[in-house]
Amino acid sequence: MLFITPFPSQVQNDNIHILVIDDEEEVLKATRDYLVSTFSFMVDTAGSGKEALEKISRNRYDAIIADYIMEDTNGISLLKTIRDDGDDTPVIIFTGKGREDVVIAAFENGADGYVMKGDEIRSQFADLAKKINTLVQNRRMADSLLEAEGQFKNIYEDSPIAIELYNKDGILIDVNPAFCMLFGVHSPESVRGFSLFSDPQLPDKNLKQIKRGETTRFRTTFDFDLVKEKKLFETRREGKVMLDVQITPMIHGRHQVTGYLVHVTDITKEVQAQEELINQKLLLNRLLETIPSPVFYKDNSGRYMFFNNAFESFVGLTKEEIVGKTVRDFAPKSHADFYTENDIELLNTPKSVSYESRVRLSDGLLRDVIFSKATLLDQNDHIQGVIGIITDVSDIKKAEKEIREKEAYIRTILDNLPIGVAVNSMAPHIGFSYHNKNFLKIFRIPEAALMEPENIWDYIYEDPQLRDEMKRRALEDYASGDLSRMHWDDIPITRKGEEASYVSAMSIPIPSSNLLISTVWDVTARKNFEFELRKTNQILEGMLDGIPDIIGIQNPDHSLIRYNKAGYEILGLSHEEVAGKPCYSLIGRTKPCEICASTRSVQSKKIVTVEKYVPELKRHLICRSNPILDDDGNVQIVVEQLTDITSRKQMEEAINQTNQKLRFLTGLTRHDILNILNAIYYYHELALSDDDPEKSREYIMKAGEAANRIEATIGFTREYEDFGVASSGWQSVYSIIESAKREVNAGSIVISNYISPSLEVFVDPIIRKVFSTLLENAVRHGITITSIRFSAIEKDNDLVIVCEDDGVGIPVENKMQIFGMGYGNHTGIGLFLAREILSITGLSIKEVGEEGKGARFEILVPEGKWRE
Repeated sequence: MLFITPFPSQVQNDNIHILVIDDEEEVLKATRDYLVSTFSFMVDTAGSGKEALEKISRNRYDAIIADYIMEDTNGISLLKTIRDDGDDTPVIIFTGKGREDVVIAAFENGADGYVMKGDEIRSQFADLAKKINTLVQNRRMADSLLEAEGQFKNIYEDSPIAIELYNKDGILIDVNPAFCMLFGVHSPESVRGFSLFSDPQLPDKNLKQIKRGETTRFRTTFDFDLVKEKKLFETRREGKVMLDVQITPMIHGRHQVTGYLVHVTDITKEVQAQEELINQKLLLNRLLETIPSPVFYKDNSGRYMFFNNAFESFVGLTKEEIVGKTVRDFAPKSHADFYTENDIELLNTPKSVSYESRVRLSDGLLRDVIFSKATLLDQNDHIQGVIGIITDVSDIKKAEKEIREKEAYIRTILDNLPIGVAVNSMAPHIGFSYHNKNFLKIFRIPEAALMEPENIWDYIYEDPQLRDEMKRRALEDYASGDLSRMHWDDIPITRKGEEASYVSAMSIPIPSSNLLISTVWDVTARKNFEFELRKTNQILEGMLDGIPDIIGIQNPDHSLIRYNKAGYEILGLSHEEVAGKPCYSLIGRTKPCEICASTRSVQSKKIVTVEKYVPELKRHLICRSNPILDDDGNVQIVVEQLTDITSRKQMEEAINQTNQKLRFLTGLTRHDILNILNAIYYYHELALSDDDPEKSREYIMKAGEAANRIEATIGFTREYEDFGVASSGWQSVYSIIESAKREVNAGSIVISNYISPSLEVFVDPIIRKVFSTLLENAVRHGITITSIRFSAIEKDNDLVIVCEDDGVGIPVENKMQIFGMGYGNHTGIGLFLAREILSITGLSIKEVGEEGKGARFEILVPEGKWRE
């Protein structure tokens, strides 16, 4: 409520203090006395302007009456001085009749009134008193109004409650700072012009009330997002708040509404607190109703005033039958006396108590219960009664008995387990609360070791270094809290003069305690078996690595497990590069070989042997795969043995070549010599039958030439004796050509060898004869030849060895004939023999040069017959 100073309705004269100024002493005194005696004014006098100013500076007057004419000044000058000093006390000028100019000057200089001298004294002073009263009353009313306005402004500006001022049309004209803060606006200008009657958040019922001139009050949820959506005004706030709104119509007279005053209070926190209190109360009631144990409240007289449904069921009565009753109304006297005695103690000495009792419930059964009671105090610590809860512990008692029985059962089991079991702590020091006999037996320690916990390490580990290491590791693993670290395998237990044993141990923390369940088991047999197995594996490893063949162990899907030493060396790979990869991928294939012993063995579940050539390895292999089956007949792994028979195949080929060489040599020699012998026999007969000595001599000479041809043929045979004497092998092409160059007299012809020294072919050493033949043929038939060049190129994985010259070349029609036996001017055996030598070793030769530009012989070496 606002308290504003009321306006004075009437001024009491004895409260009016005036100053009368006149330089005529008699007039001054008469005026003072008349005003005091007739009108009860409080009057001070001043005989001059100077004296008046001094009194005005010291005193507060309600009015000043000054004569116009005085010796030291006049009323107008004095008025100016008073006003210039900032004094706004009402001033009345005494002046004579006919001095209208004085009256005008007086008003111009701030006078509040004047009185004409010369009228009838009574009426003159009555007029003066009236004017004094009027001026003082108006002045005091103005001061009261200013004071009231100041109070209202202070309240309006400083009020924590938002205030809105609307005109009679419901248009907002002003708001206080609290409004700006509550509604998130920058200044009153932001909301001026807002229509109260168009406010979407003003309920219709309340709108009708204020239009009828009635004060209305309501609560509402104010939505700032709706304000922004409808663009009612700009606001910094968002979301919703709860507001208490009071709208008071401001009425002038009896019915005229001049405006509306709105008070708005943010009650969001209050509403939330009320709702929270209600929810807490509902939650508490609901919680009590859901508690399965009986809960009750008694007042200071021991009467039950509140309880939950469980309590009703406990006593077997309804709520109406319990409220206001005491325990003596439905409990046996012996029980009631005991309960009452406990309640009186709680009411006399506030505290909490618990005690067990055995009661018969409404269902007639005896149950073990625990009464938990406490003194209920209010916020001022005044005793309000007793609250309690009854806990049925019959099942707990039964469970405890079962637990004791189970503990005895478990202990019996633990004592007879083949492993060691103990319950112990690790921090702050190791201690044992339980252990079975095997715990001592497996660790090989006496009972006394557990009686001196910190010395148990000395009992278990005789080796100081091992003892310190195991103790440090165990404590660190326990402190880590990582269960995976609290497992220790293959701990050696050594005793002087005794065989070492091995144990494994594990500890599991017991929740909500610092205890562990520690188990230990003897793994000595396993360790000994592992030692023997390791020794056996080492023997097997040695046997495998001693086998020159490749031994591969793989899964049925061809993924490799391992190779023996020969396998890794031949492949040039390590175990890490091989393990888990398909065998065929190691030679660059994307799928198994078409002829695969492992695939067939997995399918047939039998040992399978195949022989095949592997071009990627350039080797002939015998693959023997042995499937290892489980008890159900399923293939678990495949053991594959790869035997390299490349040398044997080459030897077989060399034997075949030798046989071909022998047959070729025998047939060729026999045919040539027989033909020549026939010619000799023919010339011999002609020489004998012709009497002409010259002709006989000619026949004899021809027979000699034929004999020379036999000698040449036998010489050829001598060359051929070397063909097949040496086994075929890898020969350096560069070295062979260099050796052939030394057998030919090339004269000025330049022979260039551009073959790489590292290039090798698998042939009979007599291949040198092929290159010497090519050189002799070029020197003999090249005519214009100046140079011979040897080079090699790779073509489709094959090797082409080129011998070319810059001679006259070979006509097209003779390119095939030059390899025939007997072709040409000489024996005709050279190129024929060269082709035969090459063909027997799997090579071939052809001439592809251009006539007139030189001869070009190309020797084709198939893949597998050459390397670099």
